Amino acid sequence: MVKKKPAKKTRTIDQRFTTVERLLRTGFQRTDARFQQIDRGLARNDRRIEQIDRRLAQIDRRFEQIDGRFVQIDRRFDVVDLNFRVLRKEMNERFAGVEDRIDRLATHVDGFMKLHETLDPST
Repeated sequence: MVKKKPAKKTRTIDQRFTTVERLLRTGFQRTDARFQQIDRGLARNDRRIEQIDRRLAQIDRRFEQIDGRFVQIDRRFDVVDLNFRVLRKEMNERFAGVEDRIDRLATHVDGFMKLHETLDPST
């Protein structure tokens, strides 16, 4: 003998509403759970971005320190360059003075040699 399946009972409108309500509630709960999960992930990302921002701020401050140090070094090089220019000018002035003395000495020696030639009886 073949067993017959009992006929399905027709569901009442209240039962149908209850089923729809249960499906909607479950869907909303799952959606809320997923949004909370996403919010936690975004919060972690926000904290990480804040850490990165703090680190970049530290790096910026360090670059400013290094830039300040380069400015100091540039000023020192400017002072050294100025000192070299002053030294070069002073050396040129002294060389000019020495050349003048050498010229005067050569003139004196030349005059002495001419005088010696005129006074020399052997020639």
